[in-house]
Amino acid sequence: MEILENNFSNREINQTGLLSIKPKLYVCNVDEKSIRNGNNYTKNFIKKYGEKYTIIISAEIENQINHLKADEKKNYMKMINLKETGLNILIKKGYDLLQLETFFTSGPEESRAWTIPKNCTALKAAGIIHTDFEKGFIRSETVSYYDFAQNNGWANSKTSGKMRLEGKDYIVKDGDVLNIRFNT
Repeated sequence: MEILENNFSNREINQTGLLSIKPKLYVCNVDEKSIRNGNNYTKNFIKKYGEKYTIIISAEIENQINHLKADEKKNYMKMINLKETGLNILIKKGYDLLQLETFFTSGPEESRAWTIPKNCTALKAAGIIHTDFEKGFIRSETVSYYDFAQNNGWANSKTSGKMRLEGKDYIVKDGDVLNIRFNT
């Protein structure tokens, strides 16, 4: 690692995709009673590796949650005082450590999530969808996920003034919904 750091920038190193130098995320599986506060083992683990790199979950609770219907999940999680599942926490922390974000596209036939690096421009995000979108990029119709959902899609987002036109240098925000306009 030291040899790499002396000869290359962090950005160059991260672009290589070497797993051994990626940040590590530790998942501690605890019993149901220890899910909220951990136990002596997890406390020592967090002391050693840091809270940022450690997740405490209960595989037993996750299993129970996965076998419930949506409304039952909500009630069960409320009953055991869990705000979100361990899987959601794992995904969010993983994205955070790897400096990734999500944007969405939504059309009449399909809505889809796309993963991008943090601070990604609209131009680069367009290229992740398809290289032709990047080459012929004109602009991006952009709305936050919250506003998109509140307005039930593109039409109402436009008429309510929540949709913005953004250029190629716009930094895509986590949760943006994009409609890429491009020339062929």
